Amino acid sequence: MTEESLTANGPKGPTTMTIASITNTAPASPAVPGAGGGRGTRRAAALTGALAAATALGLATAPAASAHDVLLSSTPEEGDTLDTAPETVELTFSADIGDGGNAIAVNGPDGDDHATGGITIDGPDAEIGVEPLTEAGDYTIAYRMVSSDGHVIEDTVEFTVSDEAVADEQEAASEEGGEESSPTPEDDGATDEAQTQEDAPPSSDPVSLFGPVGGAIIGIALLALVVIAIIRLRRRGGGD
Repeated sequence: MTEESLTANGPKGPTTMTIASITNTAPASPAVPGAGGGRGTRRAAALTGALAAATALGLATAPAASAHDVLLSSTPEEGDTLDTAPETVELTFSADIGDGGNAIAVNGPDGDDHATGGITIDGPDAEIGVEPLTEAGDYTIAYRMVSSDGHVIEDTVEFTVSDEAVADEQEAASEEGGEESSPTPEDDGATDEAQTQEDAPPSSDPVSLFGPVGGAIIGIALLALVVIAIIRLRRRGGGD
């Protein structure tokens, strides 16, 4: 509000008047969001959303791309104590096994590898034979397999063979050895014949003792002796 002074001529002379005037000043209009920079704001929001989506996608796919195949199960399993010695070892992985460079060993308390034969692979499964185990104690399955993505997987599985399992294995081996060494009926006949020949008394037949040629020689010698004896007897008779 402002005051102004005015002078006017009246009947009594000049008169001074003060007039108050009110001046209204309109306040500044508030800024409307997006009125000036709407396009820039929308672009920034779109860029932020795209970056967030790309980050989420990368986090979701990174573990799958970097993960390798793993062992799912084994027979025997880790930490098993067996009352029967295993004849095979089986390993199952999370994906099909690759080709080349695959190996499985079954190392015993003596440090020897008791795996026998080649590895049989069927998809994610691998199997190998085990020779008869005759020593109780801790055994280690050491494997080296090629995973489906080409990476090599190496690890071990440990199990224990009990004294009972070893005793059963040794008994089975003894039985198999006894069956192999027991004579067959044909062998029995040959053995009896040989024993009979050994036990028979010596023959008095010269042919049996010296063979056909020896028998003929002996016969001729006996005949010559008889002839000589006859001649001597005749000479003695003639002299008398």
